[in-house]
Amino acid sequence: MRISTIFSLMFLAASAVVPGCTCVARDAETYKADTRTVLETRNKTIKDCYDVALTTDPKLDGTVVVTFKVEKKTGKIIDTAVDPARTKAPESLSKCIVEAVDGLTLDPVDQRDGMATFSWTFKANEPKPAEEAAS
Repeated sequence: MRISTIFSLMFLAASAVVPGCTCVARDAETYKADTRTVLETRNKTIKDCYDVALTTDPKLDGTVVVTFKVEKKTGKIIDTAVDPARTKAPESLSKCIVEAVDGLTLDPVDQRDGMATFSWTFKANEPKPAEEAAS
């Protein structure tokens, strides 16, 4: 199985720093990298989602695109949803991925809410030719 990811992160305007907050103010690239790192903690779970989907269709290929918000007060990933216009994978796989990432937490929290889109592209491994498999 090969999984590739494409990630983009956009920010909403946010109010001034809350007094006493231990928040940081990440630049766009740091916010993107830190959010990706948090999502990658679920790579095994997401691979398991795909492996389960492969049991019903061994040649399953597709892309799952999710959108979510990183809440400034808590760093929690919330409002996670599949982007149906850009998702080309079974609903069961998409739902499993949403459940895997929803509720993760970015720590330390940021001074701004973050709006993000993340995608996973799945491609089943081609079966090895009989000659290679025998060697």
